Amino acid sequence: MGKPLLDNQALYCYHNEAMRDYFEQYKFAGDYYLRKVFQAEFQQFIRQKYPQRKWKYCIIPVDQHMVNERGFNQVKGLTAKLKTEQWLVMDDERHRVKQSHKNRAERMQTQQPFILQSPVKVKNQSVVLIDDIYTTGRTLYHAQDLLLKAGAAEIRSVTLAR
Repeated sequence: MGKPLLDNQALYCYHNEAMRDYFEQYKFAGDYYLRKVFQAEFQQFIRQKYPQRKWKYCIIPVDQHMVNERGFNQVKGLTAKLKTEQWLVMDDERHRVKQSHKNRAERMQTQQPFILQSPVKVKNQSVVLIDDIYTTGRTLYHAQDLLLKAGAAEIRSVTLAR
């Protein structure tokens, strides 16, 4: 049996010039102020779709660990006012090539980049993974795989663009 499909919802389509320009400035050129363009709408969508009650959804931003190079984490910038859990962290980025520098085939060959910091807390949780862009989905599927192995009950994802 194959891996379960990930239920991802995106607010916008990445394949248009305006959205590509936005990400070029925000994510790649490091213009942190641009997080405000979509921050309120993105957070409102997540709050409405996935209410955060003690027993319902646990929100986990995908850890990008680009803080040193970029000066900020773009996913955390978009979700700054949400209650999130930082249970997933990058394993060892010293030898990691950014996904944006890979073609589709190279992205699909990427090995598991995450470590689960609190496996016990994940058991029986309904999880919503948050990321900025869904391209091949490989990053989100890696996160889903790790969380399912730790006993998560349900995993969905929300991205700003796809």
